[in-house]
Amino acid sequence: MATLVIVESPAKARKIAGYLGRDYVVRASLGHVRDLPGSKGEIPERYRAEPWAALGVNPQTFTPIYVVPASKQATVKELRQLAARADRVLFASDLDREGEAISYHLSRLLKVERPTRMVFTEITREALQAALHTTRPLDLHLVAAQEARRVIDRLVGYGVSPLLWGSVGGPLSAGRVQSAALMLAAQREMARMRFRPATFWSIRADVLTRPKFTATVTHVRSSEQPAGLPIARAADYTQDGVLKPGARVLEMTDGQARALSAYLDGKEATVTAVEVTETRSRPAPPFITSTLQQAGGRLKLSAKQVMDTAQRLYEGGFITYMRTDSPALSDEALTEARREAARLFGPGAVPAQPRQYATRNRNAQEAHEAIRPAGTTWRAPETVGLRGAELDVYTLIYQRTVASQMHDAVFDRTGVTLSCGAATLGAQGRVLKEPGFLHLLQDEEEGRDDQRLPALQQGQRVPLKARPPEGKKTSAPTRFTEATLVQAMEKAGIGRPSTYAQTLATLQTREYVRLTGRHLAVTAVGLLVATYLARQVPEMMQKDFTATMEAGLDDVAAGNTTRVAYLTRFWTEGLAQTIRRASRDAPNLPLPHLEGTRLRATGSGPHLVRGGQSVPLPPAVIPADLDGAQADAILQGTWTAKKARPAPDRPADGRAAPRQRRSTKGTARPRQGAVSRTDRKDEPDT
Repeated sequence: MATLVIVESPAKARKIAGYLGRDYVVRASLGHVRDLPGSKGEIPERYRAEPWAALGVNPQTFTPIYVVPASKQATVKELRQLAARADRVLFASDLDREGEAISYHLSRLLKVERPTRMVFTEITREALQAALHTTRPLDLHLVAAQEARRVIDRLVGYGVSPLLWGSVGGPLSAGRVQSAALMLAAQREMARMRFRPATFWSIRADVLTRPKFTATVTHVRSSEQPAGLPIARAADYTQDGVLKPGARVLEMTDGQARALSAYLDGKEATVTAVEVTETRSRPAPPFITSTLQQAGGRLKLSAKQVMDTAQRLYEGGFITYMRTDSPALSDEALTEARREAARLFGPGAVPAQPRQYATRNRNAQEAHEAIRPAGTTWRAPETVGLRGAELDVYTLIYQRTVASQMHDAVFDRTGVTLSCGAATLGAQGRVLKEPGFLHLLQDEEEGRDDQRLPALQQGQRVPLKARPPEGKKTSAPTRFTEATLVQAMEKAGIGRPSTYAQTLATLQTREYVRLTGRHLAVTAVGLLVATYLARQVPEMMQKDFTATMEAGLDDVAAGNTTRVAYLTRFWTEGLAQTIRRASRDAPNLPLPHLEGTRLRATGSGPHLVRGGQSVPLPPAVIPADLDGAQADAILQGTWTAKKARPAPDRPADGRAAPRQRRSTKGTARPRQGAVSRTDRKDEPDT
């Protein structure tokens, strides 16, 4: 028989088989074929008497028990039969740690003594042929890193989750990555509850030139302050609604603001300064996993939906591997991106030298290049035959990659200072001079409030027409969206590209967070879990600790330390001792925005507590959104839930109806829609 090539998914198997021809048999493993036991019934008989058998891992030696799940028995049987007849077996699972581990477990099950890896970052004929000629042995360091990750996630999950059952109550779970991500969201939610707004004033006037523009009062002079004091702005206040220490600003009253506005109305101002500077906007780097998930928010897709769509594009041969933290491009990709830019906008669209990008994230592994269109000749979005979310995501990737090699956008920025009596006013304007990459990515500049200023001379007098003064309030910290939480996780070193989307999905499945519009609100259960873990297992909630754990896994993958040494340091000498000392006291959390009101964990679920009363908090209620009247209604038993708005109708496949798209030379605006979810090999924390 010919060569057997084993990949992970059936879609990838079909695509690769079409390129390799009749001398190759390509089959899918359907992800992991061996794992730690998921239930008591899966534990092999010879281990059942061991006191640690339910863990699936010996916590003294960190030796795991591996079993073939019932759902994979038929797959393994077929692969064994094919391997027995094959002249050669190539393991072609993904080229990250998970993929390396899948190849390792397959080689053990198929009894392949010297397993050979076939690795590639894109599914094209050229890439596959190159991979066939550059096979390599299995990287056991990567396998050890994945096994260490799986073991510690099991130990943490099985060690901490029972603490939550006894303290918070209910079928709860904790995990190394999900708990640290939950803490980020909970800290933001608590900041919202502690927030106290401050009032400040914006005093503006229209300058009646041609064209007219709007100027804002920035300073006011007085006999006590002849040089003038700046008017207080939002940035001058703390989250408690008071001025920051050392802030020398003028806090205006309602009457002062109206008096100043009335004074300016109909007066002439003198231009005291005009400054024109050239500014440049550089194109963004090509996508990495986290930035693609963030950009997916513009498509109204969740992080999980973006990754599922990207997975299909990768398996279909449209893009390169989508789990990466490196924005770098290969030499071939740089050449093709520049060629596409020149094809679209002429040879002057690209600078003399290619642009290369490097990550600023100190935790990045940078093992693979950025996400880009596959192949050495790229297909424009209108030619690929894709539809719906797949076309939208491909268009994002294509445009971002090509634009990354184009010229900067160049602007003329004008700053004008005016004086009228005791008031100093300022205005800023920006005019696009050279579009550069904005030829392709006009969406990048949408939403900017740039005004065009006329040509002005110092000393020139101009008439003013005051606008009504605006009393504004400082804003509470904004809740995370899926995209901004991924960004925060990446910055803090929490998780890796392969786990971001699954972590967000787990937090929502566990009902620790809930989507309200596009933002992630932390539920009562989520707040109580975060409160308990922060007090009893604080290491799990600390960003630096989580990042250090990830760095330790990188050391295992690089061969700088062993799996056992890593697990001994972080488990035996660290978390295991903390878990043993943890109490199971129910967490009791003051709600800072509701005086005298607390959130308490009970056996029947979260309770709202005030003045000796303790009543169940309705599951629909987000604690940070409670006001005093709603809290009173809950305590008095008169609260009723608002009726939910009906969801918009969608076709049976869950996608929005397709619509006609513009050419890639314009602003290819993504449609709104959703994609169906597909199974992934990435596993959530236990």
